[in-house]
Amino acid sequence: MKVFANFPQELPPKPIYHTVAIGVFDGVHRGHQAILAAALAAGDADGVAAITFDPHPRAVLGPPKRARLLSPLGERLELLAARGLGATAVLRFDQQLASMSYVDFVQRLVVDALGARRLVLGYNVSLGHERQGNMERLRALGAELGFEVESVPAVELAGSPVSSTRIRHLLDAGKVEEASELLGRPYWLQGAVVRGSGRGRALGLPTANLRLHAEKLVPANGVYAVRVRLNGHVCLGAMNVGVAPTFVDSGLRSIEVHLMDYTGDLYGAELRVECVARLRDERKFAGADALLAQVREDLAQARNRLRASP
Repeated sequence: MKVFANFPQELPPKPIYHTVAIGVFDGVHRGHQAILAAALAAGDADGVAAITFDPHPRAVLGPPKRARLLSPLGERLELLAARGLGATAVLRFDQQLASMSYVDFVQRLVVDALGARRLVLGYNVSLGHERQGNMERLRALGAELGFEVESVPAVELAGSPVSSTRIRHLLDAGKVEEASELLGRPYWLQGAVVRGSGRGRALGLPTANLRLHAEKLVPANGVYAVRVRLNGHVCLGAMNVGVAPTFVDSGLRSIEVHLMDYTGDLYGAELRVECVARLRDERKFAGADALLAQVREDLAQARNRLRASP
């Protein structure tokens, strides 16, 4: 998949992308996958492109809030590439872009720059300044400029549409299994292993402390059964997200992962930690011995859950 990382300053040499899907695509969940499948349905995947936005439009348009992305840009591009697209254009979202009319947006950036003759959008997508480019107006513009517009219906699971917002709420509650069902894949945390306090090693159960992308949404505090991908291998593991209240509750969250049956040095390694199931809340114990006894129970439970999970 070709990536135009600074679109529209970086443009394809020729406008060869006859079908263009437009959206943030945060998480590339089942709803997004339906949009991309519709874009690819006509064949000739090399002629299909997606437009995604970075930063997320809400970081520019909404009140200030900490970033809570399901898939920061690097992950998002990996997920989009896995769908078989010919290209993805990363559109840098700023106030200037936000003030662009839907007519200019579509004509300049989609039709002229990419060559689109077909736009594929989610059921609730509107384009341009103040979201004025609704489906009716886009279809009228298409009749004028020579492109067609396809609106892809919502994908519903458990009676509600799949959406990035719904997945965020599930992760905030620690419901990683339900979130993974909406994503169509395990929700993962990916990052480099950095040095931590060393308490796990002192207890005989070393943990890898992860440093994540600053915008990545981390699930609710608690203990999780996880699969860990490392250098092409998959390890079973358990992860604690929280503030280590048994020792010192600084209020600073950390992500600590114990890899079962692994004895190598992990410092500096890149881990992808797939969240399979939440085992319990994080809680404070009377001391190190009580914590260690609970952690051993957690590991046994995690191993059982992971072996039972496909």
